[in-house]
Amino acid sequence: WGINMNIAEKIKKYITESVSIQKKHLKNDEPLFTGGIIDSLGHIKLICFIEKEFGISIRMEEITVENFDTISKISGFIKNKIGD
Repeated sequence: WGINMNIAEKIKKYITESVSIQKKHLKNDEPLFTGGIIDSLGHIKLICFIEKEFGISIRMEEITVENFDTISKISGFIKNKIGD
């Protein structure tokens, strides 16, 4: 397990539990926000989960589609914030 896979799995687990979808149907490159899987409130909850789970602080200007629309993008963003 690389740190990126571990991050992706944690995010996927949180999303599947919070929006009641089957884990096997959620792909790491599937659009979460623009694809309608997560609504704006769900996105805020996801940001809060990420900050708490990974011990990072996310600035408002960092909350973009480029950083947060897919599990893969979120994982890369977190990995960069952690500095791995």
